[in-house]
Amino acid sequence: DSGIITPNMTVRDNGEVEVGGRVIENSDRKAHGEVTMADALTLSLNTVAAHISTSMGKDQFYNYLRRFGFGNLTGVDLASEGPGRVKLPGDKDWFPSELGTNSFGQGIAVTPMQMITAVAAVANRGLMMRPHIVQRRMVEGPDGEKTIIVDEPTVVRQVISMEAAATLTDMLVEVVEQQATEARIPGFRVAGKTGTAQIPTAVGYHPTDTIVSFVGYVPADDPAFIILVKLDMPKASRWAGSTATPAFRAIADSLLVYMQVPPDKIRLAQN
Repeated sequence: DSGIITPNMTVRDNGEVEVGGRVIENSDRKAHGEVTMADALTLSLNTVAAHISTSMGKDQFYNYLRRFGFGNLTGVDLASEGPGRVKLPGDKDWFPSELGTNSFGQGIAVTPMQMITAVAAVANRGLMMRPHIVQRRMVEGPDGEKTIIVDEPTVVRQVISMEAAATLTDMLVEVVEQQATEARIPGFRVAGKTGTAQIPTAVGYHPTDTIVSFVGYVPADDPAFIILVKLDMPKASRWAGSTATPAFRAIADSLLVYMQVPPDKIRLAQN
């Protein structure tokens, strides 16, 4: 959206990069050589994410974080919503190294509602909407008269351009096709991304426990729904690809049938 990178722009991944005096490594502890930005998203390369954030600079990077709603309430109609946590340059506990680590989510606390609202903005051509739990509800007045109140769609803001959202959607489709293959659904283009977060403790990150997630939307070009699956400390595997991703596919499969969404070829031919 800022014009600083393109999907096919390349960078050399040496497996680690230093930002603000801290060395950042990839989760697989490997160097992948010359990679494109699309490759980096597919492979979840921390080093390239840090390269992007430092190329943007702290002002622009944190402006986009806030535009996507991180650190702010979504305004969902539920009680006790939390804002999460995003430290900003100028805060007494913010350090220069966080421009690198925040790029792949480390050091940021977000709620599932914030995450799904942010990704839904990408799915919705860059337009962020206020989330609602119910579409309509009935209210009874003191005289017994009943009124139906409808929550109309409410635009929050245009987070990124339509063009940037479309490009990112195509990149997220490649993530599913190339890496998060457990999310594939025959006949449909699925856009999605895995997430595997280490769990902080009083003495640093836990050596094995993780929070895993997968967020995706289908059909990619005209989504009928978006799903976020989040699992705390899964036992079968500490990675999202073999835990949260299959759960996403099972739910999406059922929803496509329930909502009577035709496969892409049939749907596009009808249009």
